[in-house]
Amino acid sequence: MDEQRSTRPAKRRKTSAPIGQFVPLPVLLRVLRRHRVDEQFRDRARSRILFSAAVEPLRWYEKMRYGRQLGRTRIDPEPVFLLGYGRSGTTHLHNLFWKDTRFGVVTNYQASLHPIALMGRGWLERRLKGLLPRRRPMDNVAITLDSPQEEEIAMMNSTEHTPLRFMDFPAELPAVYDRYVVDLGTDERILASWKRAYLEILRKATLLCGGKRLALKTPPHTARIPVLHDMFPRARFVHIVRNPYNVYQSMRNMYRKILPGQVLQELDWSAVDAWTVDAYRLQMGRYLETRDTLPPRHLFEARYEDLDERPLEVLARLYDELELPPFDEARPAIEKYLDELGTFEKNRFEFPPEVVKTVNENWGFALDAFGYERLEPGRTPDADGRTATAERARGG
Repeated sequence: MDEQRSTRPAKRRKTSAPIGQFVPLPVLLRVLRRHRVDEQFRDRARSRILFSAAVEPLRWYEKMRYGRQLGRTRIDPEPVFLLGYGRSGTTHLHNLFWKDTRFGVVTNYQASLHPIALMGRGWLERRLKGLLPRRRPMDNVAITLDSPQEEEIAMMNSTEHTPLRFMDFPAELPAVYDRYVVDLGTDERILASWKRAYLEILRKATLLCGGKRLALKTPPHTARIPVLHDMFPRARFVHIVRNPYNVYQSMRNMYRKILPGQVLQELDWSAVDAWTVDAYRLQMGRYLETRDTLPPRHLFEARYEDLDERPLEVLARLYDELELPPFDEARPAIEKYLDELGTFEKNRFEFPPEVVKTVNENWGFALDAFGYERLEPGRTPDADGRTATAERARGG
Protein backbone atom coordinates (compact mmCIF):
# COMPACT_ATOMS: atom_id res chain seq x y z
CA MET A 1 0.00 0.00 0.00
CA ASP A 2 1.21 3.50 -0.82
CA GLU A 3 2.60 5.09 2.34
CA GLN A 4 1.55 8.56 1.24
CA ARG A 5 -2.17 7.96 1.70
CA SER A 6 -3.60 5.39 4.08
CA THR A 7 -7.25 4.38 3.52
CA ARG A 8 -7.25 1.21 5.61
CA PRO A 9 -9.07 1.77 8.92
CA ALA A 10 -6.41 2.19 11.58
CA LYS A 11 -8.80 0.59 14.10
CA ARG A 12 -7.74 -2.83 12.82
CA ARG A 13 -4.40 -2.31 14.50
CA LYS A 14 -3.95 -3.19 18.11
CA THR A 15 -3.40 0.18 19.75
CA SER A 16 -3.45 1.74 23.19
CA ALA A 17 -6.24 4.03 24.36
CA PRO A 18 -6.51 7.26 22.34
CA ILE A 19 -5.07 10.47 23.68
CA GLY A 20 -7.97 12.49 25.05
CA GLN A 21 -10.13 9.50 25.96
CA PHE A 22 -11.43 11.27 29.11
CA VAL A 23 -12.49 14.45 27.31
CA PRO A 24 -15.81 15.79 28.73
CA LEU A 25 -18.81 14.70 26.69
CA PRO A 26 -19.98 18.25 25.81
CA VAL A 27 -16.49 19.09 24.53
CA LEU A 28 -16.29 15.90 22.48
CA LEU A 29 -19.68 16.49 20.90
CA ARG A 30 -18.74 20.06 19.97
CA VAL A 31 -15.50 18.87 18.41
CA LEU A 32 -17.24 16.16 16.41
CA ARG A 33 -19.83 18.64 15.12
CA ARG A 34 -17.14 21.06 13.98
CA HIS A 35 -14.86 18.59 12.24
CA ARG A 36 -15.44 15.91 9.62
CA VAL A 37 -15.17 12.27 10.68
CA ASP A 38 -14.38 9.98 7.76
CA GLU A 39 -16.61 6.97 7.20
CA GLN A 40 -14.02 4.36 8.12
CA PHE A 41 -13.51 5.99 11.54
CA ARG A 42 -17.11 6.48 12.60
CA ASP A 43 -17.07 3.40 14.84
CA ARG A 44 -14.01 4.84 16.54
CA ALA A 45 -15.82 8.14 17.11
CA ARG A 46 -18.90 6.36 18.49
CA SER A 47 -16.80 4.39 20.95
CA ARG A 48 -15.29 7.64 22.22
CA ILE A 49 -18.76 9.12 22.71
CA LEU A 50 -19.90 6.09 24.70
CA PHE A 51 -16.82 6.21 26.92
CA SER A 52 -17.17 9.95 27.57
CA ALA A 53 -20.84 9.48 28.41
CA ALA A 54 -19.96 6.81 30.96
CA VAL A 55 -17.39 9.09 32.62
CA GLU A 56 -19.64 12.17 32.64
CA PRO A 57 -21.29 11.55 36.06
CA LEU A 58 -17.84 11.19 37.65
CA ARG A 59 -16.71 14.42 36.06
CA TRP A 60 -19.70 16.30 37.46
CA TYR A 61 -19.12 14.82 40.90
CA GLU A 62 -15.51 16.05 40.87
CA LYS A 63 -16.58 19.48 39.66
CA MET A 64 -19.14 19.85 42.45
CA ARG A 65 -16.82 18.52 45.16
CA TYR A 66 -13.62 20.33 44.24
CA GLY A 67 -14.70 23.28 42.10
CA ARG A 68 -14.47 25.93 44.82
CA GLN A 69 -11.18 24.57 46.12
CA LEU A 70 -9.71 24.72 42.62
CA GLY A 71 -10.93 28.28 42.19
CA ARG A 72 -9.08 29.35 45.36
CA THR A 73 -5.83 27.57 44.47
CA ARG A 74 -2.93 29.92 43.72
CA ILE A 75 -0.10 29.04 41.38
CA ASP A 76 2.72 30.44 43.49
CA PRO A 77 5.65 30.48 43.10
CA GLU A 78 5.22 30.85 39.37
CA PRO A 79 6.23 27.92 37.14
CA VAL A 80 9.41 26.96 35.37
CA PHE A 81 8.48 26.45 31.71
CA LEU A 82 10.60 23.95 29.79
CA LEU A 83 10.53 24.92 26.12
CA GLY A 84 11.74 23.13 23.03
CA TYR A 85 10.36 21.77 19.81
CA GLY A 86 9.09 18.19 20.01
CA ARG A 87 11.73 15.45 19.96
CA SER A 88 14.43 17.87 21.15
CA GLY A 89 15.05 16.32 24.56
CA THR A 90 12.26 18.07 26.46
CA THR A 91 11.13 14.84 28.12
CA HIS A 92 14.63 14.10 29.39
CA LEU A 93 14.89 17.62 30.81
CA HIS A 94 11.44 17.30 32.39
CA ASN A 95 12.41 14.02 34.04
CA LEU A 96 15.51 15.63 35.52
CA PHE A 97 13.39 18.38 37.11
CA TRP A 98 10.96 15.73 38.38
CA LYS A 99 13.78 14.11 40.33
CA ASP A 100 14.18 17.36 42.25
CA THR A 101 11.39 16.82 44.78
CA ARG A 102 11.08 20.57 45.37
CA PHE A 103 9.24 20.75 42.04
CA GLY A 104 5.82 19.45 41.12
CA VAL A 105 4.72 18.29 37.66
CA VAL A 106 1.64 17.41 35.69
CA THR A 107 1.83 13.63 35.97
CA ASN A 108 0.78 10.95 33.51
CA TYR A 109 -2.05 10.19 35.92
CA GLN A 110 -3.43 13.74 35.87
CA ALA A 111 -2.85 14.27 32.15
CA SER A 112 -4.63 11.04 31.22
CA LEU A 113 -7.58 11.40 33.62
CA HIS A 114 -7.71 15.14 34.15
CA PRO A 115 -11.51 15.55 34.59
CA ILE A 116 -11.58 13.04 37.48
CA ALA A 117 -7.99 13.18 38.72
CA LEU A 118 -8.85 14.56 42.17
CA MET A 119 -11.68 12.18 43.03
CA GLY A 120 -9.71 9.23 41.64
CA ARG A 121 -6.65 9.63 43.87
CA GLY A 122 -5.69 6.31 45.40
CA TRP A 123 -8.30 3.84 44.18
CA LEU A 124 -8.18 4.81 40.51
CA GLU A 125 -4.41 5.06 40.49
CA ARG A 126 -4.17 1.52 41.85
CA ARG A 127 -6.56 0.20 39.19
CA LEU A 128 -4.71 1.90 36.35
CA LYS A 129 -1.19 1.10 37.43
CA GLY A 130 -1.05 -2.15 35.50
CA LEU A 131 -2.77 -0.77 32.39
CA LEU A 132 -0.33 2.01 31.50
CA PRO A 133 2.26 1.06 28.83
CA ARG A 134 5.68 0.69 30.39
CA ARG A 135 7.42 2.62 27.62
CA ARG A 136 6.52 5.27 25.08
CA PRO A 137 6.03 3.77 21.59
CA MET A 138 8.08 6.38 19.73
CA ASP A 139 11.32 6.29 21.75
CA ASN A 140 11.20 3.52 24.38
CA VAL A 141 11.32 6.00 27.29
CA ALA A 142 9.99 4.46 30.51
CA ILE A 143 6.74 5.90 31.87
CA THR A 144 4.81 5.50 35.11
CA LEU A 145 1.62 7.06 36.44
CA ASP A 146 3.57 9.52 38.58
CA SER A 147 6.17 10.46 35.97
CA PRO A 148 5.84 13.87 34.28
CA GLN A 149 3.67 14.50 31.27
CA GLU A 150 3.10 17.56 29.14
CA GLU A 151 0.09 19.70 29.95
CA GLU A 152 -1.14 19.48 26.36
CA ILE A 153 -2.22 15.89 27.02
CA ALA A 154 -4.34 17.13 29.91
CA MET A 155 -5.75 19.80 27.59
CA MET A 156 -6.83 17.01 25.22
CA ASN A 157 -8.78 15.59 28.16
CA SER A 158 -10.44 18.87 29.11
CA THR A 159 -11.05 21.25 26.20
CA GLU A 160 -11.29 21.71 22.46
CA HIS A 161 -8.73 24.52 22.72
CA THR A 162 -5.56 22.53 22.07
CA PRO A 163 -3.36 22.11 19.00
CA LEU A 164 -3.20 18.36 19.58
CA ARG A 165 -6.67 18.11 17.99
CA PHE A 166 -4.64 17.73 14.79
CA MET A 167 -4.04 14.15 15.92
CA ASP A 168 -7.77 13.51 15.48
CA PHE A 169 -8.21 15.68 12.38
CA PRO A 170 -4.94 15.71 10.40
CA ALA A 171 -6.68 16.72 7.17
CA GLU A 172 -7.33 20.13 8.75
CA LEU A 173 -3.70 21.02 9.26
CA PRO A 174 -2.26 23.61 9.67
CA ALA A 175 -5.21 25.72 10.91
CA VAL A 176 -6.32 23.28 13.63
CA TYR A 177 -2.79 23.44 15.08
CA ASP A 178 -1.67 27.02 14.46
CA ARG A 179 -4.79 28.47 16.13
CA TYR A 180 -3.37 27.50 19.54
CA VAL A 181 0.37 27.89 18.88
CA VAL A 182 1.78 30.60 16.61
CA ASP A 183 -1.62 32.33 16.32
CA LEU A 184 -2.53 32.14 20.02
CA GLY A 185 -3.32 35.67 21.19
CA THR A 186 -4.61 37.01 17.88
CA ASP A 187 -8.22 36.19 18.83
CA GLU A 188 -9.13 37.40 22.33
CA ARG A 189 -12.08 35.03 22.66
CA ILE A 190 -10.01 31.98 21.84
CA LEU A 191 -7.19 33.17 24.08
CA ALA A 192 -9.56 33.63 27.03
CA SER A 193 -10.98 30.12 26.57
CA TRP A 194 -7.49 28.65 26.29
CA LYS A 195 -6.35 30.46 29.45
CA ARG A 196 -9.32 29.18 31.48
CA ALA A 197 -8.66 25.59 30.48
CA TYR A 198 -4.91 25.87 31.03
CA LEU A 199 -5.18 27.51 34.45
CA GLU A 200 -7.55 24.78 35.62
CA ILE A 201 -4.91 22.19 34.73
CA LEU A 202 -2.19 24.08 36.62
CA ARG A 203 -4.42 24.55 39.67
CA LYS A 204 -5.26 20.87 39.74
CA ALA A 205 -1.57 19.99 39.36
CA THR A 206 -0.78 22.34 42.25
CA LEU A 207 -3.30 20.55 44.47
CA LEU A 208 -2.08 17.11 43.46
CA CYS A 209 1.58 17.96 44.18
CA GLY A 210 0.92 19.66 47.50
CA GLY A 211 1.56 23.25 46.41
CA LYS A 212 5.06 22.78 45.01
CA ARG A 213 6.44 25.03 42.29
CA LEU A 214 5.54 23.50 38.94
CA ALA A 215 8.06 22.47 36.29
CA LEU A 216 6.01 22.35 33.08
CA LYS A 217 6.84 20.97 29.67
CA THR A 218 4.79 21.16 26.51
CA PRO A 219 6.49 21.78 23.14
CA PRO A 220 3.90 24.25 21.74
CA HIS A 221 4.88 26.63 24.57
CA THR A 222 8.03 27.35 22.55
CA ALA A 223 5.93 29.73 20.43
CA ARG A 224 3.84 31.05 23.34
CA ILE A 225 6.39 33.13 25.27
CA PRO A 226 4.38 36.41 25.08
CA VAL A 227 1.21 34.71 26.38
CA LEU A 228 2.97 32.82 29.17
CA HIS A 229 5.03 35.81 30.27
CA ASP A 230 1.90 37.94 30.44
CA MET A 231 0.19 35.29 32.60
CA PHE A 232 3.23 34.62 34.78
CA PRO A 233 5.66 37.57 34.75
CA ARG A 234 7.94 35.97 37.38
CA ALA A 235 8.13 32.58 35.67
CA ARG A 236 11.42 31.13 34.47
CA PHE A 237 12.02 29.59 31.04
CA VAL A 238 14.43 26.90 29.85
CA HIS A 239 14.83 26.22 26.14
CA ILE A 240 16.46 23.04 24.87
CA VAL A 241 17.42 22.60 21.24
CA ARG A 242 18.62 19.52 19.35
CA ASN A 243 20.33 18.95 16.03
CA PRO A 244 17.57 19.67 13.47
CA TYR A 245 18.46 16.64 11.33
CA ASN A 246 17.72 14.36 14.29
CA VAL A 247 14.55 16.26 15.14
CA TYR A 248 13.14 15.91 11.63
CA GLN A 249 13.69 12.16 11.46
CA SER A 250 12.44 11.66 15.02
CA MET A 251 9.23 13.62 14.40
CA ARG A 252 8.43 11.59 11.28
CA ASN A 253 9.07 8.39 13.21
CA MET A 254 6.82 9.48 16.09
CA TYR A 255 3.87 10.44 13.93
CA ARG A 256 3.98 7.13 12.07
CA LYS A 257 3.76 5.29 15.38
CA ILE A 258 1.05 7.26 17.15
CA LEU A 259 -1.23 8.83 14.54
CA PRO A 260 -2.75 5.67 12.97
CA GLY A 261 -4.37 4.68 16.27
CA GLN A 262 -5.67 8.21 16.97
CA VAL A 263 -7.03 9.76 13.78
CA LEU A 264 -10.66 10.27 12.78
CA GLN A 265 -9.69 11.34 9.28
CA GLU A 266 -7.75 9.68 6.51
CA LEU A 267 -3.99 10.12 6.79
CA ASP A 268 -2.03 11.68 3.96
CA TRP A 269 1.60 11.19 4.97
CA SER A 270 2.94 13.57 2.34
CA ALA A 271 0.76 16.35 3.82
CA VAL A 272 1.79 15.46 7.37
CA ASP A 273 5.46 15.54 6.38
CA ALA A 274 5.03 18.92 4.68
CA TRP A 275 3.29 20.30 7.75
CA THR A 276 6.09 18.96 9.98
CA VAL A 277 8.55 21.07 8.01
CA ASP A 278 6.40 24.20 8.21
CA ALA A 279 5.49 23.78 11.89
CA TYR A 280 9.15 23.74 12.96
CA ARG A 281 9.94 26.76 10.83
CA LEU A 282 7.05 28.78 12.26
CA GLN A 283 7.42 27.69 15.86
CA MET A 284 11.18 28.06 16.11
CA GLY A 285 11.02 31.31 14.18
CA ARG A 286 8.53 32.66 16.71
CA TYR A 287 10.77 31.56 19.56
CA LEU A 288 13.77 33.38 18.09
CA GLU A 289 11.64 36.50 17.58
CA THR A 290 10.32 36.60 21.16
CA ARG A 291 13.03 35.17 23.43
CA ASP A 292 14.64 38.59 23.95
CA THR A 293 11.41 39.97 25.40
CA LEU A 294 12.07 38.02 28.61
CA PRO A 295 13.86 39.83 31.45
CA PRO A 296 17.47 38.99 32.36
CA ARG A 297 17.93 35.73 34.27
CA HIS A 298 14.52 34.48 33.16
CA LEU A 299 15.73 32.34 30.23
CA PHE A 300 18.38 29.65 30.00
CA GLU A 301 19.21 27.98 26.69
CA ALA A 302 21.00 24.65 26.28
CA ARG A 303 21.65 22.02 23.65
CA TYR A 304 20.35 18.51 24.18
CA GLU A 305 23.76 17.18 23.18
CA ASP A 306 25.43 19.07 26.05
CA LEU A 307 22.76 18.07 28.56
CA ASP A 308 23.20 14.45 27.51
CA GLU A 309 26.99 14.60 27.73
CA ARG A 310 27.43 16.84 30.81
CA PRO A 311 24.07 16.85 32.61
CA LEU A 312 25.20 17.89 36.08
CA GLU A 313 27.33 20.73 34.76
CA VAL A 314 24.52 22.08 32.58
CA LEU A 315 21.92 21.74 35.36
CA ALA A 316 24.13 23.50 37.89
CA ARG A 317 24.50 26.44 35.52
CA LEU A 318 20.78 26.43 34.79
CA TYR A 319 19.80 26.59 38.47
CA ASP A 320 22.31 29.35 39.11
CA GLU A 321 21.40 31.51 36.12
CA LEU A 322 17.65 31.27 36.78
CA GLU A 323 18.08 31.81 40.53
CA LEU A 324 16.37 28.53 41.42
CA PRO A 325 16.91 26.80 44.79
CA PRO A 326 20.45 25.45 45.31
CA PHE A 327 21.23 22.66 42.88
CA ASP A 328 23.36 20.70 45.35
CA GLU A 329 20.23 19.70 47.27
CA ALA A 330 18.89 17.92 44.19
CA ARG A 331 22.21 16.53 42.94
CA PRO A 332 22.13 13.12 44.73
CA ALA A 333 18.67 12.20 43.41
CA ILE A 334 19.53 13.35 39.91
CA GLU A 335 22.84 11.47 39.94
CA LYS A 336 20.99 8.30 40.95
CA TYR A 337 18.48 8.77 38.15
CA LEU A 338 21.25 9.32 35.60
CA ASP A 339 23.01 6.16 36.77
CA GLU A 340 19.78 4.23 36.18
CA LEU A 341 19.66 5.56 32.61
CA GLY A 342 23.08 4.13 31.84
CA THR A 343 21.79 1.35 29.60
CA PHE A 344 19.03 3.31 27.85
CA GLU A 345 19.25 2.89 24.07
CA LYS A 346 18.23 6.01 22.15
CA ASN A 347 16.73 5.93 18.68
CA ARG A 348 19.28 6.31 15.92
CA PHE A 349 18.46 7.64 12.48
CA GLU A 350 20.09 7.80 9.10
CA PHE A 351 19.99 10.97 7.02
CA PRO A 352 19.31 10.21 3.35
CA PRO A 353 20.04 13.02 0.89
CA GLU A 354 16.39 14.12 0.70
CA VAL A 355 16.29 14.61 4.50
CA VAL A 356 19.48 16.67 4.49
CA LYS A 357 18.16 18.75 1.58
CA THR A 358 14.80 19.35 3.31
CA VAL A 359 16.42 20.47 6.57
CA ASN A 360 19.00 22.66 4.86
CA GLU A 361 16.41 24.44 2.75
CA ASN A 362 13.75 24.92 5.43
CA TRP A 363 15.46 24.77 8.83
CA GLY A 364 18.81 26.23 7.91
CA PHE A 365 18.02 29.30 10.03
CA ALA A 366 18.01 27.04 13.12
CA LEU A 367 21.32 25.45 12.14
CA ASP A 368 22.78 28.95 12.03
CA ALA A 369 21.02 30.31 15.12
CA PHE A 370 22.12 27.46 17.37
CA GLY A 371 25.50 26.75 15.83
CA TYR A 372 24.92 23.34 14.24
CA GLU A 373 27.01 22.16 11.31
CA ARG A 374 25.23 22.23 7.96
CA LEU A 375 25.59 18.81 6.34
CA GLU A 376 25.99 18.01 2.69
CA PRO A 377 23.85 15.20 1.21
CA GLY A 378 25.56 11.88 1.83
CA ARG A 379 27.29 12.94 5.06
CA THR A 380 26.14 11.41 8.34
CA PRO A 381 26.86 13.06 11.70
CA ASP A 382 27.45 11.14 14.88
CA ALA A 383 24.52 9.93 16.98
CA ASP A 384 23.48 13.35 18.22
CA GLY A 385 25.25 15.72 15.88
CA ARG A 386 27.73 17.04 18.46
CA THR A 387 29.06 19.78 16.22
CA ALA A 388 27.56 22.88 17.78
CA THR A 389 28.90 25.56 20.02
CA ALA A 390 28.47 25.47 23.78
CA GLU A 391 25.08 26.14 25.38
CA ARG A 392 23.98 29.76 25.57
CA ALA A 393 22.78 31.11 28.90
CA ARG A 394 21.33 34.59 29.23
CA GLY A 395 21.89 36.23 32.56
CA GLY A 396 22.04 39.68 34.00
